[in-house]
Amino acid sequence: MTTSSTVVAAPPTVPGRRRAVPWATVLPLAVVLAYADGFWVTSMRGAVGAVGRGQGPFTTWWHESTVLVPVYVCAVLAALALAVHVSDRRHGDRGRAPLLLTAGLVVVAATLVGAVEMAVGAAYDFHLQSGQLETMASMRGDCRADCIERLRQDTWWLQLRATGLGAVLLLVTNLGAVAWVTMFHGGRLDSVRSARARSRSLDARGERRRLLALALVGGALIHLAVVPEHFEEWVAAAWFFVALAVAQAVAAFLVLRWPAPARGLLLLVAALSAGPLVVWAWSRTWGLPVGPDPGVPEAVGLPDIAAGLLELVALVLVVVLLRGVPVAAVRRLRPEHLGRLAVAAVLAVTVVGVASSQAGWFDVVRSESPTSSGMG
Repeated sequence: MTTSSTVVAAPPTVPGRRRAVPWATVLPLAVVLAYADGFWVTSMRGAVGAVGRGQGPFTTWWHESTVLVPVYVCAVLAALALAVHVSDRRHGDRGRAPLLLTAGLVVVAATLVGAVEMAVGAAYDFHLQSGQLETMASMRGDCRADCIERLRQDTWWLQLRATGLGAVLLLVTNLGAVAWVTMFHGGRLDSVRSARARSRSLDARGERRRLLALALVGGALIHLAVVPEHFEEWVAAAWFFVALAVAQAVAAFLVLRWPAPARGLLLLVAALSAGPLVVWAWSRTWGLPVGPDPGVPEAVGLPDIAAGLLELVALVLVVVLLRGVPVAAVRRLRPEHLGRLAVAAVLAVTVVGVASSQAGWFDVVRSESPTSSGMG
């Protein structure tokens, strides 16, 4: 009798395949969560916010929710990346994280974004209400310093309790929203999907170049958005922003045009990023020596913070491209999602920066100072 043994081979791995971001999961979740959380943020502002901040609640709700959709895209992507990372560490490379883990992390990430938005809005409301209390006390004349301080403390506690209640409402709402989206996905929340893979070295170089170009374009858009208000304040500053935006746009085009950007071009990009940062830091710390108010520090605004973040990203990418960081070192530090997460984060910062420079579009943290958008 001949004994034959049958060897069962493991399923072959499909060459040229990799895990990619499932946008069919990310985008519906981000949109639903942004508008659901925006409802409670707007409602709390109307209930306990400063006088005048609750006007036009419907317009405020859909404007701010639309602006924050890219931020929620980042939150969902981060949750999916963390879910895959935790699942891989516990169970090996299984390609998909468990539903409860994925859904739970998405709920937590979205609630954190909404809670931060609500807390920043509450802080700004408290700032406005403190000024209103002093104005009302000076008009009445029967409320001294201790009375004003007591009213200010009561207002602070009111905002704190409202923020806590809002966070609970956000958590419950996000649980329902994620469950609703999961139901329409057939009871699944895919954290990864299969896609064609390209050369890792080409992918890495291409991703860095595209991200660098995107950061440059984002900074250019923010600088163009603040040009009109600077024409009213200081024409020279307005033309500076126009020239800077054009230079950043041209540099972005050249970075995308050349597969291997020359050292001179990368150094030019570094100058276009570091120069505005130095001017911005000087204007916010000591004040520019020239202009309408020489030597007077300008207020920090959301548009210039967003532009500064994009310029920092561009500087970091220039250093990476100049030094040629090994691809393997980067791959060990992040799962497949994080390349798309970086792009989504740059887009989110750009959208928030541009929107916050437009009056009435993003009133959560706008400053009352006319120079709030300042040097980018």
